[in-house]
Amino acid sequence: MLSPTDVSRVDKKDMLGIITSLPEQILFGLDQAHAYELPKHLRHIFIVGMGGSGIAGDVFAAWSLDRRATDVEVVRDYRLPAYAGEGDTVLAVSYSGDTEETLSAASEALGIGCTLVGVTSGGKLAGFCEENKSEVVTIPKGYPPRGAFGYLFGAVLGICRNVVMGDINKEAKIAVSHLEDVRKHLAPDKSIKENRAKAMALKVHGKTPIIYGSMAYAPVARRWQTEFNEMAKVLAWASFFPEADHNELEGWGSDSRAAKFLPILLRDPDESAEMTRRLDATKTIVSKKAKVIEVEDDGDSLLARMLSVLLLGDMTSVYLAVLREIDPYPVPSIHKLKGMLAAGSEAKRNE
Repeated sequence: MLSPTDVSRVDKKDMLGIITSLPEQILFGLDQAHAYELPKHLRHIFIVGMGGSGIAGDVFAAWSLDRRATDVEVVRDYRLPAYAGEGDTVLAVSYSGDTEETLSAASEALGIGCTLVGVTSGGKLAGFCEENKSEVVTIPKGYPPRGAFGYLFGAVLGICRNVVMGDINKEAKIAVSHLEDVRKHLAPDKSIKENRAKAMALKVHGKTPIIYGSMAYAPVARRWQTEFNEMAKVLAWASFFPEADHNELEGWGSDSRAAKFLPILLRDPDESAEMTRRLDATKTIVSKKAKVIEVEDDGDSLLARMLSVLLLGDMTSVYLAVLREIDPYPVPSIHKLKGMLAAGSEAKRNE
């Protein structure tokens, strides 16, 4: 079960190979951004992106929260916040370069006097940045957006290295080294007993996963959810602590259907004493209704641990797709929606 032959038979376009190139992608993105860095003193940095592109900004913002002086906000909309303006920087992140929400926000950014930096593989965004003499960091084409996370994250990390305390290049290389080691242990040639991702996929199979993380791991939990959605084509949800204990916990304590769901807690060895007490108590309550799975990594830095837990989720989602006999690469429902929206826009223009 889940042998290399099983995986290659279902994963026809080698989605597993794409997502496991994460270490190399990060280094490439970091290197591409080497020639450009933001000024040290900025009012705001807005990272605009949707879906697989936006998650790069989420992870960066969560990881750097307590080590930067500049406010960083991720925007998933056509418009920037009303308080954005001259002196602010907008990072427009769109893998395809054709995401309409990101293009709209990029246009608005220049109109209100923001500095614009694009991160893309091409498309309209690259042309827009070039026409307006804005910086653009270009990454390789040919990947589904969710498979290019490392390129996007590495580029964002490199662009923002000047506003984060510490040696970013050194930290990135430490994280990459750890990712390379984790990747070996999660490879298809490792047995289920040796492979956490395969074992996790078996636990998730037949359940609806709900992934939880503290504030630092909230975007990683969200990534697990979206990978389960897009790779394995299953419903999944993500939430975060401590907020979940002020509402969702009551459902776990009282809903008779709770056993149909699988709560997955993303934890960190350096979580605060307050968070440890909270998560331990939450686990005790939830365990009365459903089996709780805890996930933790032993990397030497928060960045290494966050990225390794993210990779674990990515690989778990592919193995789950294999168990379900579903190719993880195509996303037909999303493409159908885009086609319907495009047809509607065309019809409106022709009225």
